[in-house]
Amino acid sequence: MGIQSYMEANSLENLLQNLTETLDKMIITYKDILQVAQEKKRHIISGDIDKLESIIYQERNLAENVLLLEEKRRYIMHSISQAIGKDNTSLRLSELTEQIRDPYKSELKKQYDIITEIITKVEDVNRVNTSLTKYSLEFVNNLIKSVCTVSLNDSIYQQSGKLKDPELKRMLFETSA
Repeated sequence: MGIQSYMEANSLENLLQNLTETLDKMIITYKDILQVAQEKKRHIISGDIDKLESIIYQERNLAENVLLLEEKRRYIMHSISQAIGKDNTSLRLSELTEQIRDPYKSELKKQYDIITEIITKVEDVNRVNTSLTKYSLEFVNNLIKSVCTVSLNDSIYQQSGKLKDPELKRMLFETSA
């Protein structure tokens, strides 16, 4: 083995090591995102607005971390692509696992499967959270409508053409005391 091919193999080895480390960090972050999404579901159901605010802040931070890790992963994948002679194409992780040998082949395949599984779970929980939020908003909207309905037939203008002061036509409880 010549010095050039040794350096290339060592460089590829370092890139693959960096990739597995980055994917490990992504797995941890995605697991945190899943946990936060599940916690968010509990707080949506309980209606705890303060805790929801805290959860949304956590989600934002985790999303930023994932974006940074994804950017790093893409950079490493681009470098690997160049190292194995695929300069003009964007190499996918699933394609890479077919082109390398163990121990990295099996490790990357395992990481890919774990990330895919976690992302699917996060998407499922987020779909439920979206539905719960939608139903909560519809409930609040209907409650407001039932408490403060203004008749549609009443004009909002006085005979002089000026706007009338808004008044609530229907009240379920006495407001003067």
